[in-house]
Amino acid sequence: MYMMKSILLIASLVLASCSPAQGADTPTEQSAPAIIDGLWENDRGSQVRFTALDGELSGVYKTNVGQPDKSQSFPLRGFVQGDQVSFTVNFKGYSSMTAWVGQMSEDAGGPYIQTLWHLTRDIDDANEADDLWGSITAGASTFRPVISSDEPSP
Repeated sequence: MYMMKSILLIASLVLASCSPAQGADTPTEQSAPAIIDGLWENDRGSQVRFTALDGELSGVYKTNVGQPDKSQSFPLRGFVQGDQVSFTVNFKGYSSMTAWVGQMSEDAGGPYIQTLWHLTRDIDDANEADDLWGSITAGASTFRPVISSDEPSP
């Protein structure tokens, strides 16, 4: 029974990630990609260095919260489409992963990326039935570019 539930959960997540956005009945012309390359910092002091190529993101993430050493960098993978952004970081060795989705915009303070995130922590198999949904934490973060000639490198 546990195996069947796991398979159904994974299948529904895969199908949901492959389906178009709600209300997207017809393809629309995409705007030019927003400029995302470079170093960004969020409201928690964590830093990310993005490199975009053909709509795909790569880079590194340095967290300022949680268990990992603050000097440790983690690889990221994601996508950028126009001003929409999504990326995932596997905090390998710490039994957690986080995914962010958001949109770039600009205000009086300059460009920013407003995101929502979900972090999942590994739960021991024996406790999954009781605590599986408790393993997921959600929140929001705003990233702003770090503008400095001697910016730190994640």
